[in-house]
Amino acid sequence: MSEVKAQGGRSVSKSIVVGLLLAAIFLVSILIYKEFFILFLLVSTAIGAWELSTALRIKGWYVPRVPAVVGSAIIMPATYYGGPVVQWLVSLGIVAALIVWRTVHLLWERRKANFQTFLRTIRDFGAAAFLVIYLPLSLSFSMLLLRRPEDGAYWVLTFVTTVALIDSSGYLVGRVFGKHKLAPGVSPKKTWEGLLASIIFGSATAISLMVFLLQGPWWVGLILAASVILAAVFGDLAESLIKRDLGVKDMSKLLPGHGGMMDRLDSMLPASLMTYLVMVVFFG
Repeated sequence: MSEVKAQGGRSVSKSIVVGLLLAAIFLVSILIYKEFFILFLLVSTAIGAWELSTALRIKGWYVPRVPAVVGSAIIMPATYYGGPVVQWLVSLGIVAALIVWRTVHLLWERRKANFQTFLRTIRDFGAAAFLVIYLPLSLSFSMLLLRRPEDGAYWVLTFVTTVALIDSSGYLVGRVFGKHKLAPGVSPKKTWEGLLASIIFGSATAISLMVFLLQGPWWVGLILAASVILAAVFGDLAESLIKRDLGVKDMSKLLPGHGGMMDRLDSMLPASLMTYLVMVVFFG
């Protein structure tokens, strides 16, 4: 029997299997032992950093891959054990390390100094800062959520589950019932029908988990839902725009039916920050 293919040639069966496997690993790590989740996120972020730094080279944006991967991995435990101050110090240190690494690499190549070389160098420095801010720094806010002694794991579970329902409901409903394109110039497969499904399922999930899991008021759940939905949709469209500019369909082929790790983390990145802000404002 031939595999059922989604639009774009992806296997729906493989997508479901891989998605369930990732969900199982996440649930086991977050509910049984916090350090397992730190390790899971550390590995995922390191893989994402490798994918993104590799993809940027397609258009001539050079970010040193090895220090980018190592630095992105370090941010997660550093943030969990050190808190917000260490989070920002380590992030700035990683950007500085990437700039130094790139500078030494250019000197080692002994390129003739000219204005074009100067511009290319400044562009690479900007790409390094973009990678750190966009990926590990954004996602490390989930470590600040996890640090809460009473309910940190529940906060992470709430925002990850909400984003997962936003993504999956939008994809499934948009694929079956989608007729009206949301942003054809950025992501041709996104539809208004899929967005409506994301809003409905995302809101129901966020409000339910806020009330029954976090023991908070329903209206805070509604605020969390609005924040996470906007962040997740923006994150998805932002990565679609990045991939469009780079001329790639997926960041890699690591996850069958899904693409690369970055293709799974895109919605999580801004949603992690927005969830942390809601937590700080309403729960201290």
